[in-house]
Formats: sequence, structure tokens, C-alpha cells
Amino acid sequence: MISIKMVSVIATLTGLLLGVLSIVVSVLNRKRFSEICILYKKKYGSLPDAVLLFENVNTLYINIAYSTKVQFIYIPLLWNRSSILTKNDDKDFIRGLPKRLIGPFYVEIYLAVVSLIFFIIGGLLMVAIERGWV
Repeated sequence: MISIKMVSVIATLTGLLLGVLSIVVSVLNRKRFSEICILYKKKYGSLPDAVLLFENVNTLYINIAYSTKVQFIYIPLLWNRSSILTKNDDKDFIRGLPKRLIGPFYVEIYLAVVSLIFFIIGGLLMVAIERGWV
């Protein structure tokens, strides 16, 4: 039988692995991001200011800057509304892009969310073990 300590370790290591995979997918998404930016510029004339500000930033440098940069893609995909960072009503444009462009962004965000969930579970189990609750 697996002990609660082992479950905690497995959850934490799973979170770590999924987090690393999310970073790898993020790096691989750079080309798709650039392609989306080109299509966006053609349709709307310019990119949102936050995208221009953090254009050359990826996950390995500053996570907040990267999140801000790709938010104009994530918000329409996940919440079906335009990002607050853009002046354009672009949700239909982003959601209408080919699946080969937007699919990997879904993978990236889902890996990050599941990684966070496993980290939280592992952390809660560690606290419970430390305090003698289990």
C-alpha cells in the first residue's frame, strides 16, 4: 500500500513534470505566436501595446511578462471574450484561427493549470503530514 507521504511526493513530482512540459510547449509555441501576430497585424493594423512591450520575452525569462504577452490569445480562447489589453473586438478572429495555431496554446495552458493543481495537492498533503492531520 502506498503511504500518504509517497502520494505527496508523487503529486509534487507530477506537478513539476507537467510544469516543465508546459515550459517546453511554451518555447515551441514561439513560432505559432509569431504567426498569429502577423495575421493579427494584417487584420487590425497593429498588435496590442502589451504584446509590443514584451515581444521578445518567453517563459524562461519573466513569467508575468510572458503571460501578459500571450493574454490576447488566451482570453478569447478560454473565456470567449476579448482581452482587456486590446482595443479591438478580436475574440472571433482569435477563436477562428486554424486549430494548428491555437491548439498548442490550449495544451500549454492546460498543462500549466494541471501542474498547479498537482503542486497544490502535494503542498496540502505535506502540510497535513507535517501537522499530524493524517
